[in-house]
Amino acid sequence: MANANSDYEQKQFYSIGEVSKIVGTNETTLRFWEKEFNEINPRRSSRGVRFYSNDDLKTIKLIHHLIKEKGLTLDGTRKRLKNNRSKESNTLEILNRLQELRTDLIAIRNGVELIGTKKNSKMQFQPSASKQDCFLPEENETNITNDMEGENTEESSSPSLF
Repeated sequence: MANANSDYEQKQFYSIGEVSKIVGTNETTLRFWEKEFNEINPRRSSRGVRFYSNDDLKTIKLIHHLIKEKGLTLDGTRKRLKNNRSKESNTLEILNRLQELRTDLIAIRNGVELIGTKKNSKMQFQPSASKQDCFLPEENETNITNDMEGENTEESSSPSLF
């Protein structure tokens, strides 16, 4: 399964609205982080519209991870970016890959469950030799009721082999 952000990684520049959707935070937070972290340097048009590069986007994702997911303060995030930026970037990339893998595995599991459900609903009983060897009641002939002990028992208007 492709990463949800892979479509964005093919662009050269992103608007602040696109970055806020990709990262999952609001635009005012991005403007605040831009003031707090020198690593974020979006280009500006003559009208002052911000355009974020891929490097800016990676930095913002890293800052978001450190602040929102790891719970670091702004000072702690600044120190981590200054001292261990490559380590933190690698950790974030590994986490993203693991999340993608988990999503893929869940989709596969759900697909297998769906296939199993369809197979079970389509399976029909095939008697082996004759009708006397096995009895299969008609629809609406079998009523399942609960007895006093909570076990299921079948009541049928036709005789059963059991």
